[in-house]
Amino acid sequence: GRYDDAQRAYDQLARAEPNNIDALLGLAALAQRGNKSDEASRLYFKVLELDPRHALAQSGLIAIVGRADPQAAESRLKQLATREPSASIYFTLGNLYADQSQWAQAQQAYFQSHHLDPANPDYAYNLAVALEHLGQHKLALNFYRRALQLAAARNGANFNLAQAQDRISQLAARVE
Repeated sequence: GRYDDAQRAYDQLARAEPNNIDALLGLAALAQRGNKSDEASRLYFKVLELDPRHALAQSGLIAIVGRADPQAAESRLKQLATREPSASIYFTLGNLYADQSQWAQAQQAYFQSHHLDPANPDYAYNLAVALEHLGQHKLALNFYRRALQLAAARNGANFNLAQAQDRISQLAARVE
């Protein structure tokens, strides 16, 4: 959650090592988070110039382009997942489905991302959201709790912790 510090550190590293893929990906993720799609795309393309098959850079670009052409993005993400399954690719695919309110497909993609990286709190949280939309309240409650535990262990996450706690309280009152 210390985005300004991260920005400074990635900027410093990118100045010292202009072809450092980790720095470029970090800057791209920060740009994407700040709704600077053009900057994020430029950085992802630079990573792809250095490593044309870099799955994270490809999925980042697809996430940006996906809003304009969701079907093409879905197809490309599925191809990437088949070739190089990764938690980030499945997470991007889940986000694409969630943006279209296709909750069953989102749940499946989020489950895959969580399965591939069970320590990531954001994957557990988004899985909980999808499960809740599908009416699977008890499972959703478990994953919301898991997401908060993982966020505490990691010292943060990209979702609103208070909102997750609120969902836990509301679901617990329903199912317990």
